[in-house]
Amino acid sequence: MFSCWDHTALTLDSLLCYYCPMQHKDKSCPNITSQCLPSHRCSSSRGYYGSVHIVSAQGCVHRDLCGSHEIITYRKIKINVTHTCCCKDKCNHPLKSETNLKKLLGMITNKTNSPKLLF
Repeated sequence: MFSCWDHTALTLDSLLCYYCPMQHKDKSCPNITSQCLPSHRCSSSRGYYGSVHIVSAQGCVHRDLCGSHEIITYRKIKINVTHTCCCKDKCNHPLKSETNLKKLLGMITNKTNSPKLLF
């Protein structure tokens, strides 16, 4: 369960969050902000097809969705979306992409460039 100090109970202000629509994870987002409703939190969401990270989004989600998973349809494919929330203005910075290819290349580079032992 997600919880954070509910600053909206003491003020009339609501959170200001980065916004980026659900799109391919490697696509860059413009620097757009959105004012959330009092019952919403800033969110960074990731969508997975199996274990592969496919899409990402930032914005406002209802506090009940924080820390949850949901199945949505994106371009006719069912994906599992996880919502990670935070409770400060602009706390949902765009997610850094890390493709499987980059991971693979990093592992190959690490293997071939392993340090040699000197005796």
